[in-house]
Parts: sequence; C-alpha cells; structure tokens
Amino acid sequence: MQKAWKTAALVIGLGVAFGGGAGQAGAGVTLMPEKPGAIEYDPKTGFPDDNGGFSAMVIVIPQSQLAEFDKTDGGARQVSRVARAEPGAQLAIKLVFTGLSADSSGTGEVTYDLKVLTPDGQIYAASDYSHLAAVRGPVGDGRRVFDNRTKVVLMSFDPQDKPGIYTIKAVARDEVAHLEVPLATTIELVPSAAKVEAPAVAPVKVKKTHSRKRRRR
Repeated sequence: MQKAWKTAALVIGLGVAFGGGAGQAGAGVTLMPEKPGAIEYDPKTGFPDDNGGFSAMVIVIPQSQLAEFDKTDGGARQVSRVARAEPGAQLAIKLVFTGLSADSSGTGEVTYDLKVLTPDGQIYAASDYSHLAAVRGPVGDGRRVFDNRTKVVLMSFDPQDKPGIYTIKAVARDEVAHLEVPLATTIELVPSAAKVEAPAVAPVKVKKTHSRKRRRR
C-alpha cells in the first residue's frame, strides 16, 4: 500500500522542552528540498522569513511524526515535509521559530494566525484561526528553535475536496517585541490512487477456435 503523501526530509535538532509545552532546540535545522542539495538553518542566523531578528518557518508534516517534537533527550529529530497528499492523509501544520524576545521576568510569548486556502483562493473548511498560542514561558536568550506544540492545527483532506494546490498562510507574532513575520507554504492535493479509473476500452471479441483431430489410419 502506497503512502498518502509525498515528502521531503527535514531534520530539526531539539533540546529539552520547558514548562507550558513549548519546544526549544539548541541545534540548527536542515531542510532537504525535493531536489538535490540541502538548505541548512542555524538558530544564530535564523530562518529566511525574518523581522528584526525574529524569524520563522511553516511546514506540513504527517501527524504521526508530532511525537518527534516531544522528545527531550536532545539531538536531531527526523520528520518529513509533506508536499503532496491524497484524501484521508492525516497531516499537521508546524511552526518553527527563533529570535524571541523576553520581558523583564525572562518570559517570552509567541502567537500565530493561520488559514488554509483552496486552489481558487477560498478559505478551506473554516480554517481561519487567529492568535493561537505557540509559546509562553522562559525563553533564555531566545536564540534556540522553538515550535508550536501548544496549539497545532491538524488537517485531513476529504474525498470530495478539489485537487490542486492549497496554500497555507500564517503570521508568527512575537508578543513581547511586537514583531510579526508573514509565512506561507503549499501542499498539493492529488486524487486517491484507488479512485483513478482506467480509460474506457472497447470490448474485444475473441473467436473461439477448435482444433480438428486427425483420424488414425
């Protein structure tokens, strides 16, 4: 049985989780795109989408890999970035970010908005969320990779959904520094392999033949 999604490798180094369910990482992020080569992300330099040192990235992964972000023994975590999915695939939308600011008590806070758009630009399945909690708690110097395990948006396409490119738009918000980072990614919904019908073929009639037995002389 084939998987209901097409993925690319994503390696995220995670550290020990702190109170409130927030995730942090001491190591960098290595993203393996769907072509030869790799893009490496270092928490010290941040992600490409940046605003005043606060940077973030949004990715789609299989729901079954959410447990990778709960590990607390350090080291890299292996997850897959989903690029294409069939109806019924169980997916999760993850936000990773770094460069947080802290208030006078050392507490940082990040919230995010998120919506999923259909191929024709409409809101998909009422998926328009505002000010979801991502992180609230001690953040140290903020130069680690954090994630949104506090509130993760889960999604699964239905068989009647229109195939095509779905766009996920998000805004990561550092509530302490009052900084916002707009984010976007896409996922392609493809028809289920089980529902792909073979092309119609005209029936072929085969004339039955009989072999004639030889008479013995």
